[in-house]
Amino acid sequence: MKKLFSIFTLALLAFGFASCEPTNNEEPAAAKKPALSADKSQIVADGADMVTFTATVDGEANAEIMIISLKDNSVLQSNTFTTTTPGTYQFKAVYGNESSEVVEITATEAEKIITLEADKSEIVADNTEAVTFVVKVNGAEVNNGYEIINLNYNAAIEGNTFVSDVAGEFKFQAKYDGKWLSNEVTVVANSVPVPEYKTLKITATPNRIKADGSEEAVFTVKYGDDDVTADAEIYNTSTMEVIDSKKFSSTTVGSYYFRARYNGETTGTSAIVEVYDPALAGKYDVGTIYEIDGVKGVIYAIKTDKQGNTWCYLHSMDEADLQWSTENVWCNCISDKGAWNTYDPFDERYSKADGGVRDINNYPAFKWCMDHGADWFLPSSTELNWLWEAITAGARDFDAPAVAEWNKLLTDNGGMPFTETYYWSSNETASDIIEVIAFMDDSVVCLNPEKSYSYTARAVYRFIVE
Repeated sequence: MKKLFSIFTLALLAFGFASCEPTNNEEPAAAKKPALSADKSQIVADGADMVTFTATVDGEANAEIMIISLKDNSVLQSNTFTTTTPGTYQFKAVYGNESSEVVEITATEAEKIITLEADKSEIVADNTEAVTFVVKVNGAEVNNGYEIINLNYNAAIEGNTFVSDVAGEFKFQAKYDGKWLSNEVTVVANSVPVPEYKTLKITATPNRIKADGSEEAVFTVKYGDDDVTADAEIYNTSTMEVIDSKKFSSTTVGSYYFRARYNGETTGTSAIVEVYDPALAGKYDVGTIYEIDGVKGVIYAIKTDKQGNTWCYLHSMDEADLQWSTENVWCNCISDKGAWNTYDPFDERYSKADGGVRDINNYPAFKWCMDHGADWFLPSSTELNWLWEAITAGARDFDAPAVAEWNKLLTDNGGMPFTETYYWSSNETASDIIEVIAFMDDSVVCLNPEKSYSYTARAVYRFIVE
């Protein structure tokens, strides 16, 4: 039995080999190799742009051809390919046991449109009011993956809000995914608004009238730039009499002071009305140059003291910037010169009580005034205030037309004009502090300049009107 099986097996093998051999000397059929081509080698990875493949065998389409992605060995379900992932992709066609040449497709990253928006274009630079930004990618708002750059400082802001305590114009730009840039957005940080501060001010026009009842001073009260005369209460500071008519006249020589009340406020500075003896008109007029016994100056005030003496005040044609003193000691300078002054700082009777006669060279402003000649002196703050009233015609404003007229009188006659600055008075408020008058505005008195500072001095001379 074993021998019979072997013979039978050999016979079958022989028959098999015989059947596999070609007959009539024919060559075996060549395998058919597929071909694969694409209509483009590059697409945009936006899920819409696509590549279309053509797969053939012997130039003919064949439903049995498969197109395979070598990235994951998946079979395409159609002859097209799209993606949203940038990269390089390889494909081949397979037919039976044969494969085509590899076709490579590059998918480039889709362009992203980054938009930066702000909820406001202006903020107040108070470190409180904020602008809030929104970043959009292709029109859709995103909450991460971005940073907002302050282009002024080339630095990213924290989060999506911006505040500032610095006024100015700031520019911003969003960067998404580390590379995509948005449009620029400008935000203006405005200075913190300064609350409007209005001052109450009273003026009298004219501020000098004759003591015969023929002239009258008309009052004007302003609250900031608003004329509130009609609603203001004007009163005489000495008698407290209310001036309902808003006008004043008198037959008594003297200086009269008036203030106004409005909206719960009272004027800080009084309007001064000088009532003068009509007999002096044409002889001693304020705002005119007089030369008396070699003394030359401009008359700026005519005052009657408590003893009934009438004094004519002149100021010098020149001025100088000097220290009040080079040492900080009390000099007993108070109130007004002459009949109003209790002490003279260079009178031996008083300076000796302080340890010896003072050296005038240590008091440059005093020395400069006294060098003008006998009886010239550094005026008190009251006397300087009269001067400030005179050159401004009571307006107490350096820009008043009266100042320009007064300065023209000086320069036309070889003098030096007044300047918008602080002028030394002789009044002390401490061992090292002096009152100055601000020839600037209605503030008038500045109380804290040190004696060693350099401010402007204008010498004053006075004489009794006979």
